[in-house]
Amino acid sequence: MGSQTRGPITERKTRLDGSVTDYACERVRIEPGKRAVVRFVSDRDRAIEGTELVLRAGTVTIGHFWVDRPYNVYHWRDGERTIALYVSIADGTTIEDQLIAYTDLVVDVLVRPFGAIEILDEDELPPGLEPRHRLAIAKALETCVTEPKRLVNEIERETRAALA
Repeated sequence: MGSQTRGPITERKTRLDGSVTDYACERVRIEPGKRAVVRFVSDRDRAIEGTELVLRAGTVTIGHFWVDRPYNVYHWRDGERTIALYVSIADGTTIEDQLIAYTDLVVDVLVRPFGAIEILDEDELPPGLEPRHRLAIAKALETCVTEPKRLVNEIERETRAALA
């Protein structure tokens, strides 16, 4: 899959209110215009809001991005063990050689390795959300709710292949 040269890449998240956050990640595999896999190592403990989960400093996140899916998936790992998948529902994902950018659609889904799911932040959706964003959220939730174990298996397989 595309470029496999390690080095920095920026993940740019734009929220619905227009605020932007950039994350410095490491390129793992990049296929501009199609998909990307990046790596990020947490430098501090981070509680996942709405859950009991705390990611410890040193937790490795493998981010999976696609231009043709209404979500990005963060694969949280402790060594070879999957802690959880964090599905960030997104729109307008673009993938370039040095930049991954998307609009965050607020709703996230925590998928446990055994397939249990938790839908997060649904109550934070703005009332005037555009119909196209509502459709993207519905499509992403359908994938997570109807096939969580398939998604876990796919992401674990793709993470192993990307890191090999």
